[in-house]
Amino acid sequence: MLEVVFNDSEKGSLIVAKNYDERNMQQGIIGHIGEEPTETERKEHFQGQAIGGKSEDVVNIGFSLDVGKISGAIDGEERQNVFRNLWSHFNFDHKEQEHFFQNQRKDMEKLLNAAKNNIPIRIWKSDAPYSICGFYFVCYILRDIDCEISVVSLPEKKVFKDAIVVYNSWAEVEAGRFYQFLPFEKQLSQMEKKMHSGYWQRLIEENAPLRAIINGEVISVPEDFYDFIIQSNLPEDDFILGRFIGKLLGEYNLGISDSWYALRMNKMIEDNKLVVVNSKNLSHPYEKVLRKI
Repeated sequence: MLEVVFNDSEKGSLIVAKNYDERNMQQGIIGHIGEEPTETERKEHFQGQAIGGKSEDVVNIGFSLDVGKISGAIDGEERQNVFRNLWSHFNFDHKEQEHFFQNQRKDMEKLLNAAKNNIPIRIWKSDAPYSICGFYFVCYILRDIDCEISVVSLPEKKVFKDAIVVYNSWAEVEAGRFYQFLPFEKQLSQMEKKMHSGYWQRLIEENAPLRAIINGEVISVPEDFYDFIIQSNLPEDDFILGRFIGKLLGEYNLGISDSWYALRMNKMIEDNKLVVVNSKNLSHPYEKVLRKI
């Protein structure tokens, strides 16, 4: 079976989940915050089961398809420029960028080969915009291939024996707990695949710079769609960019990335709505100290 997720963090978690070993995970503890956990607490935290299969059978169709125009080739120059724009505040060199794009192409080839060779495909989907857009895209590229697809949709909340947990994406799910979501797995019918493919075709035609989830539906929106959230939360005093973005991510469950917030705030700096007054660490862009103008 080929497992499909929609960003690198999710891929890493699912790879661990494929062959999860509770004992090895406990032995891997190297630190803690606050009081040292008891042996019982350690065991409870790392309780889990493997979902089985091989690590190489996990692919990331992580094209961040909620961001940027989508009418061209999925890994073409226009889409690559979307990533370069998102990465603009980090020091990713050309080699690192090309390695990322190569991995994307390899995972895409794995997905297409699995579909054509009738290998079952299981998609792990959440309500985050990048995930739903990725799901629609997969349905679109597989629309004419007769293949077996199942979907595990991340529930709004999951009740465990010790807690009720709200997850925003699969990247937040502990590797040892993935198996507990398998009862949510459902087969995707050919009719459903065609329907979701049609949604993506509509979004391609609209070709907006950004897509957001509104009332459970993916909607094409302008690139400044989330700016009001930034502007309405700007403090009167000086603030550190990274802490401010962390506050937005914690308070607004929108499934958008820290990179998008940073990109839009850099645009506000260019437009003289914010000013850089200092930097706590010149090597890290999130350490900028900003002030509202």
